[in-house]
Amino acid sequence: MSRALWDQLKAKQSAFLRTRLVSEQAARDFRTSLPAGWAALLATPLGDLTDPAALNRALDAALQGPSASRAIRPAATAILSPLIEAARKEPSRAGEFLPTEAHAKLRRLAARPKILSEKLVRQVLESEAMDEVMTDILSSMLRDFSHRVNPLVAEWGLPSLLKRISLFGLGKGLEAVRAEFERRLDPEIFSFLRSSSRKALRETSDALVQRAAQPKHVALRQHLATWLLEQRIAELLDALDDEGAALAQELLVDALNHGLSRKDLAERRRAAILAFYIEHRTHPVGDVLARHGITFEPDFDALAGALWPLVRAACESAPVQAWLETIVAEFFDGLPDDLT
Repeated sequence: MSRALWDQLKAKQSAFLRTRLVSEQAARDFRTSLPAGWAALLATPLGDLTDPAALNRALDAALQGPSASRAIRPAATAILSPLIEAARKEPSRAGEFLPTEAHAKLRRLAARPKILSEKLVRQVLESEAMDEVMTDILSSMLRDFSHRVNPLVAEWGLPSLLKRISLFGLGKGLEAVRAEFERRLDPEIFSFLRSSSRKALRETSDALVQRAAQPKHVALRQHLATWLLEQRIAELLDALDDEGAALAQELLVDALNHGLSRKDLAERRRAAILAFYIEHRTHPVGDVLARHGITFEPDFDALAGALWPLVRAACESAPVQAWLETIVAEFFDGLPDDLT
């Protein structure tokens, strides 16, 4: 057989493969082969599918360094931006995003006495800002109480007496005494409240922590959980204006980027992958999944519909087409010239 004929056969074979691999028949073959392919995958030992060192190198390259800044950060921004904007306009109630049975689980979670962090409670209540608020509240209450019951300032006390004796010329002197008393009293009240408010806040923190398991405190947390589920998402985020939304988005992206760049977390991830591989490398993939409670069979129609366009696009691409021609050429060029 002449070399010219080999070249014709080679060209026909290449053309056939290019057409056949992206044809409707290929799409049907792809769908038909998926169940057997899935079964073969489940029967394959995990160790035959990957190498932990290679997998970790690939993840390092994808999640750290230039790749993260050029791909992950823009991708996260593109995803978060519409999500945050949609959440700010979402009319649904928070509870609608949870199944009904999950509402009861949330109430049970809220009932747990340790659900509130003691450190967080103390950081909030024993802060300087709360101390200032408590001082102002107690000061206002003491002044109100004083104006009602203190005989020097209450309407039924000295002021009433001053009105009666002013005709005898004694009113101005007593009025001066009262004014001087109030002038000296205010600093004393403030000094007293500065220490008392701190004590009150500490005692409030202690009470919230120590009484967390008491029925009224449990009922309060459950009430707050129920109230939260009844609120509309847009109303919960009403205080988040455009600038706040942008800052929240940047914060989330920064946190993701920082988490991916941390060397200690990367080391933990590498160690976890290696440990998982060592533990399961000799077991079939199906057994590994079952050990972790994952037992399902894909919807092969849906899977084929999602994957076939990607497979077809890859087969139609110039690099794959060139590779196919190379494979065909290697086959025909390897045949002996005297083959008949």
